[in-house]
Amino acid sequence: MNAILPFALCLLAPTLIVASAQSSARDDAQAAELGRVQFGRDVDRALTLAREQKKPVFLLFQEIPGCGTCQAFGAGPLSNPLLVEAIETLFVPVVVHNNKGGADKVQLERFKEPSWNNPVVRYLDADGHDLIAREEGVWSSGAVAARMIAALEKARAAVPTWLRLAGQELDTSTHERAVFSMHCFWEGQVALGGIDGVVDARPGFIDGAEVVDVRFVPTVISLPALLRRAEALSCASQVWLPSRERVDEARAVIGDRAHYLAGMVRTAADTDDLRRLHAARAIDQVKLTRAQQLRVNALLAAPGGKPDAVLSPRQIVELRAIEKRLAQ
Repeated sequence: MNAILPFALCLLAPTLIVASAQSSARDDAQAAELGRVQFGRDVDRALTLAREQKKPVFLLFQEIPGCGTCQAFGAGPLSNPLLVEAIETLFVPVVVHNNKGGADKVQLERFKEPSWNNPVVRYLDADGHDLIAREEGVWSSGAVAARMIAALEKARAAVPTWLRLAGQELDTSTHERAVFSMHCFWEGQVALGGIDGVVDARPGFIDGAEVVDVRFVPTVISLPALLRRAEALSCASQVWLPSRERVDEARAVIGDRAHYLAGMVRTAADTDDLRRLHAARAIDQVKLTRAQQLRVNALLAAPGGKPDAVLSPRQIVELRAIEKRLAQ
């Protein structure tokens, strides 16, 4: 009996190994700390894929199970649909558990990463070298998007429009505000919402005048440049700004039409928002970010404008499925 038992265990060993690997994969797939990203677990395999696919590696060092910070990272950047798509399609994603031994500990030592640490993402080339400097405490969606874009640029890889737009929108710490009046806020939202660097534009009223309340990224389009664009589009009859300093800057461009924004902007009815988008039969059903909605709203108003220009590949697949269903 004792002689038969080792033989039986040998026969079962491959099955046990496969079952163990499947269990490990399920554990990772269900881990809140990993969000919705499908990560590999073999760093060397990830580097091989990076070389074959000509992509950088998105290497996450994460505590699993982890603290509140680790779980929040999973629920935040690693669950944002556009960032998930970017991680899975523009990078080769792989995770190392920084609170385990075995193969994980070997990789911690290889990359000189501390154990039991908050999440850290390293962006590697196919040789395992950092494309951009390692940095801790990068846990917001906007900051992660910015580093992803920087890594792609360093790797001389294409950065798609939808990812750049997501990066602009998510990094709210950089946003500034300006409120423009014009003869029709439907047209104003179309015109201003199509400008690169504008991440939000909402119709409203100030003292009965129709206005568009804009959020923009000054590193993409400066206030003077935005004012000149708005004036060329007949969307700057009057302009209100939330700081005296910005009013002075604006007056150098548009004179006494620049004012300090002292009160509240009354928001227009929902039916006045994104009129072109909501009149469309299919694209209005696709899950889009606010900045994408603005761009699509503007594109639909332009001759030959196509929403695909600002959609991710997965969103385009979703759109085609909706179009097919509506056509039946």
